[in-house]
Amino acid sequence: MRIVVLSQSRTGNTRKAAEMIGGSAEAAGAEVSVHPVTEIDYDALAAADLVVVGTWCGGLFFFGHHPGDGGVIDKNLPSLHGKPVAAYMTYAHYAGKVMKRYTKLLERKGVDIVATELLRRDLLPQGVDAFVDRAMDAVEQRSTT
Repeated sequence: MRIVVLSQSRTGNTRKAAEMIGGSAEAAGAEVSVHPVTEIDYDALAAADLVVVGTWCGGLFFFGHHPGDGGVIDKNLPSLHGKPVAAYMTYAHYAGKVMKRYTKLLERKGVDIVATELLRRDLLPQGVDAFVDRAMDAVEQRSTT
């Protein structure tokens, strides 16, 4: 399986999570490339069986949560009609319902969301392996049906 992991990181936590996700996918036997969303390898993206896209959760402690740098992702991510995408976000304390907003942003690119995960930045790598397993399993199930 070929996987491209894209991330938009401001402080490095989301990039760190992207590297962990890539490492987990490689350990599971995938061919992986990891890039910032501003430096997409379009050939690898076109050939990918799964695209993983991550950003961070912005907002105040209990309200106003939004996909951090969502405009950067919207601007740089091309249309991916029908491409399986796993979406993740890193957060500090409380993420609220931000994943719903994030998946809507990605769905405007025509993607097929196969897995989502909120990753608490101070608890990394907790949740990474399970997220990668769910995403890869979803893609494998799609290819057998």
